[in-house]
Amino acid sequence: MKKKYKIEIDEPIDFEIFGLCSHTKLYKLCWEINKELKTNFKKTKNHTTKTNSFLGFERYNHSSEDSSTSLNIISNMSKNGYLEPNNKKVNYFFLIQGGVYDKKEIMESLSKIEEVLLVFEVNLSKIKSITPFIIYD
Repeated sequence: MKKKYKIEIDEPIDFEIFGLCSHTKLYKLCWEINKELKTNFKKTKNHTTKTNSFLGFERYNHSSEDSSTSLNIISNMSKNGYLEPNNKKVNYFFLIQGGVYDKKEIMESLSKIEEVLLVFEVNLSKIKSITPFIIYD
């Protein structure tokens, strides 16, 4: 009888995730976020995951020149499925990678935007896998 071994490698968690609920198209939401947060989100290539490369999720990115902070807004829905199937009511995920930031200030700023119905911090320990949120650029 053959033995099966499974290697599990934990990816380092160096980011925060906020869930956004909004009925607005992502390009308009990013425009509103740009005005409120004084950022410059631009559309980039669709986000694909290692496990489901056929699923493409719309993505906007803002990289700060003066710090190592990278901000991404990724759609939770594509034509063929969800990025995070356990959070189907979430329309978009707001990812903050690296750098120094104030979570409370960002959440308050996002809450001020009329198009944003709900903002909440995603508890990474309750997500089955963080792999879909890792961006390989």
